[in-house]
Amino acid sequence: MRIIAGAAKGLPIRVPEGEVRPTQDRVREALFNILGPLIEGARVLDLYCGSGSVGIEALSRGAASVRMVDAARPSCAMAKSNLERSRLRGGSVVQSDCLQFVKRDAGRYDIIFADPPYCKAIGDRDMIAELMTDRLAELLTEDGWFIAEAQEGYGVGDSRTREFPGWKLVDTRHYGKNVILFYQADRA
Repeated sequence: MRIIAGAAKGLPIRVPEGEVRPTQDRVREALFNILGPLIEGARVLDLYCGSGSVGIEALSRGAASVRMVDAARPSCAMAKSNLERSRLRGGSVVQSDCLQFVKRDAGRYDIIFADPPYCKAIGDRDMIAELMTDRLAELLTEDGWFIAEAQEGYGVGDSRTREFPGWKLVDTRHYGKNVILFYQADRA
């Protein structure tokens, strides 16, 4: 796993051992190709950051700032280590439950990315659905994007459960079993 493009292109990303499932290089590359010029100068929030690969990729491609949040101490330590090794400025790592962080954060972001543990079976907790609140929308700038990664089949990974009050699903992309969902707050 490595940074795909920008100032830190080629930097190997270390991944904490355990249940972390980093966004694959090809999925991350496709995501950032879709976002293109929106990254330059953007303020980014990376929820469930794991190794920090998405946040560091954003900084590498010109984001002004990236706040990476994860509840797991090993993930935060690895994200900090990867960020330090990148020598990129504007990044920070916060150890916190992501749902609680969203409730209390006062920041404003152009892009919020969330890649929580996948909902893999009926009855599993769907953290993306829990995030889809008015409070999350308040953290986005007027034209901001909320981008979520899920697994095909359950929770928001099921095409029947992707709509949320106050949100517009603008685009959906499939990469194998991964689904990337692009939302904007419906401010009408």
